[in-house]
Amino acid sequence: MLLSLLVYSLTGAILFFLGWHVNKREQQLLVNGGEVLPFYSWEILLSIFIFAVVAGARYHTGYDHAMYLNQYLHLQETGEFSRHNFEYGFEWISKLFAWCHAHYFFYFAFWALLQIGFLYFGLRNHKHLLCWVGLGLMLGPYFVTWMNMVRQSVVISIFVAIIPLIQNRKFWLYALIVILCAFLHKSALMLLPIYFFAFIRFGEKSPNKWGLLAIFAAFVLVGAFPFWIKYFTNYEWFLNLTGYENYNNLDDPNVKNQLRTFKWGRLRILVLISEIAIIWFYPNIKKYFKEDSLLPFYFLMAFVGMCVSNLLMNTTHFILRPVEYFLIFKIIITAYILCYLLKTKNYLMLVFVSVLNFSYSYIAVFKAVYHPTRTAVPFLYHLFLNTSL
Repeated sequence: MLLSLLVYSLTGAILFFLGWHVNKREQQLLVNGGEVLPFYSWEILLSIFIFAVVAGARYHTGYDHAMYLNQYLHLQETGEFSRHNFEYGFEWISKLFAWCHAHYFFYFAFWALLQIGFLYFGLRNHKHLLCWVGLGLMLGPYFVTWMNMVRQSVVISIFVAIIPLIQNRKFWLYALIVILCAFLHKSALMLLPIYFFAFIRFGEKSPNKWGLLAIFAAFVLVGAFPFWIKYFTNYEWFLNLTGYENYNNLDDPNVKNQLRTFKWGRLRILVLISEIAIIWFYPNIKKYFKEDSLLPFYFLMAFVGMCVSNLLMNTTHFILRPVEYFLIFKIIITAYILCYLLKTKNYLMLVFVSVLNFSYSYIAVFKAVYHPTRTAVPFLYHLFLNTSL
């Protein structure tokens, strides 16, 4: 437990400091007539390196780590995966690492480098957000989610980076990148219709937070009382469409024509309140950052993710996995809120929103130690040095 708390806290603090420092340095340059700092600034590169090292050194942190590790070790021994339906791009890259006889530390560090690298690249012109995003990655649910969904999380970060293509209506370039991403994870093809969000003017002008809260509440209520779930039993077609069909043979009730009942525990309530805070503060940050043309797109994505995830909360986590393409924008909108609260010197609310978003990992670690379950234990951080592999 102590190792988990130390790793999450220290890494989050370092990412926060580096993000704060690169933004401060850029602002000083702009005041003195300089130019915007490039993506390859040393603070950003160091952040990516540290995150990759922490992710690469983990052992069985993330539910799917054991699967990926066993597949990679089998690939090194035999030259082939024991599973034969990985996407071609993922397979080619994995075989390259295996051909080089690379230790699995470097293999997992590489994928983590892509995850945070593309996310930071997408925010390279929003350096004021990086400190909060870096802290949220480690102290929110995102780190373990990324360590679990290795391939899809890379595509999620790429999606953040290509949002400007939606804003600027560059369909063919957007489509090309999405199709290439499908070689890492098949579910990327679901991002093609998302391009048409460019024609939605949801919440751009004078957003009504009460109306948004009412819509959100409706999704939460319908999801909390899933009387309609009994009609939602044949979802194998969805697994086949999104590339999750390979999980059907796992010994998991979530993929054997059974649907879960999600309990309203501390973590669930914490997430719900943080989502309400995002909607509540959106009109304020929209007004404060009125020159930021990407903010409405970020909010739209986050809002869709929050509504759909609450609607489908009592289905199965494999049905919810595609929603992660939208939920990543929660950490970005939260960063806007924290920047706004700090700039307006609303320190009491700043502390409140920070506690909401940066206590998740601590609660999850304590839960994994004192109430261990199959889904809770992967939140604990273990070093690969403590294993015989």
